[in-house]
Amino acid sequence: MKTDIKRTALNISTFCNLKCKNCLAFIPYYKDPSNLKYEEACSILDNYFKVVDSVEHFTVTGGEPLLNKDVCKILKEVYKYKNQVFQSIDFVTNATIEIPTELLDLFERNKEKTKIVLSNYGPQLSTKIDTIECEIKERGIPYRISRFFGNNLYYDGWIDFTDHSLKWNNLKERDDNAQKCIHRVGKYFVIDNGELHCCSRSFWRIKQGIIPKIIGEYVPLMDESLSIEEKRKILMEMYDKKSSTSCAYCVGLCNDAKRVAPAQQLENR
Repeated sequence: MKTDIKRTALNISTFCNLKCKNCLAFIPYYKDPSNLKYEEACSILDNYFKVVDSVEHFTVTGGEPLLNKDVCKILKEVYKYKNQVFQSIDFVTNATIEIPTELLDLFERNKEKTKIVLSNYGPQLSTKIDTIECEIKERGIPYRISRFFGNNLYYDGWIDFTDHSLKWNNLKERDDNAQKCIHRVGKYFVIDNGELHCCSRSFWRIKQGIIPKIIGEYVPLMDESLSIEEKRKILMEMYDKKSSTSCAYCVGLCNDAKRVAPAQQLENR
């Protein structure tokens, strides 16, 4: 059974130096933020790339991934699998911290398979955006800036996913809305806590006990009681589903969903 998928994001930190009210990964609401340790990352990547034959885009993200002291070592490990990444290894940062030279050197050495994604929240928040852009331009490292302030917002702004009430009462309604969701249709998987989930909202709702944790809606990458083939079967089951339990509680990342101003900062958290 071949497992060729489109996108996966590895969350290496649930720490962030911003407190965005409508963060897609609910980072400000974590009571137990942590960094993924290098040794754990090695094991997760080993298991993931045994289950997945190829992925088009593999993203390293957070939180703010630069707050993880092991970020460079983890990325070096990711690049060991670059032959299984067909298009690019992406690195997402909020441009509040300069990218260390060691990491820039790594990106430059692998620039044929690299894309840096800079989230620009404006001069008050993304204070290092110009410095970072200058450095990566000079090195010829591919990058994209996602504009999240002022006019011409990336994806027209953010969506408020903080309401976890039931929104779709039957499977048809759930499936129909999920098939408009960019993450569901685009197969944007995420790795959190050594598990492969449909999206960050699904992982969060399971973590908070809003929805049950069901095999077939996530892949337990680190579970040694399951064979690689069993994990592949679970992954393809997830891949082929039109929606998951979480979708019933979600407006979806849809073009017609109401937008809110990006990066509104919470106070006293």
